[in-house]
Amino acid sequence: MKLFRQLLFAFGSAWQNFWRNLAVSVAAVVSIALILILAGTSLLLGHALGQVLDSYRHRVSVLTISVADKTPLASVYDFEGQLQARPEVVSVHFVTKEEELKSFASDPRNQQLIEQIEGNPLPAKIEVKVARLDDVKRIDALARQWRGVDRTDPTDYKGDFITNMLRLSTWLTIAGLGMLAVLTVASVVIVMNTIRTAVYHRRQEIELMKLVGATEWFVRGPFVVEGVMTGVIAASLALGLLLAAYRPFVERFRAELFFLPLSYDPRFVHVLAQDLLVAGAALGALGSYVGVRRFVRL
Repeated sequence: MKLFRQLLFAFGSAWQNFWRNLAVSVAAVVSIALILILAGTSLLLGHALGQVLDSYRHRVSVLTISVADKTPLASVYDFEGQLQARPEVVSVHFVTKEEELKSFASDPRNQQLIEQIEGNPLPAKIEVKVARLDDVKRIDALARQWRGVDRTDPTDYKGDFITNMLRLSTWLTIAGLGMLAVLTVASVVIVMNTIRTAVYHRRQEIELMKLVGATEWFVRGPFVVEGVMTGVIAASLALGLLLAAYRPFVERFRAELFFLPLSYDPRFVHVLAQDLLVAGAALGALGSYVGVRRFVRL
């Protein structure tokens, strides 16, 4: 019962402080909201780029090996077994010349070309799916040493593209972490200064509470709750603006760059909402704790 009364006092006092210093509180909410909008935009862009990279990663993680026309099937099946025995290989699929021609002919864009060619010039293929992009190069080297490979066009390995993808993914991760650190520090400083202003206005009331024996957390609690309140309100504002812009942005992006595999992901909306609200509350709590610690220590 005592704990409930203390919590009720903390929430009531925090609400009064928020409205008593409305100009400062609104400024803090807007500032933190802008910072969280930047953070949320970074998360959305990172997720969008992640979708594109995952799509291309899935494509290039499948290495296609061209089989020479006169290669015996026994040699093909033996090489398949060697590939399947390797730990980095997820799956191996053999596509015959007939299956490859049928797949090629199913594309309407190839109908005129099919009418002009005689026989079946397409080679049989072995499609190898690997676990990681780093493994593609090793499988490509192994395939080029196989006797049954088509020497004119051994594989569809795209070494430079894979290297650039891995480098881009690394740099995006580093840039995201760096921006997150800067935005975190900025948010904590804003909340800290806001709470310090509130503490200064209530300095006489705090001294009286100390004289009558109030504990440190009884004095500090309302300011921490106020910081959390400020952060959650700012996060809610930022989340509403981001969600309002997310779907139109994706639709416009797909209309302009239809060849990129980007789509609206409703599952990520829940992740974004959770991350922003938790981040807002955590930043508010941390900033208020640091800001009030110096002034109310007993």
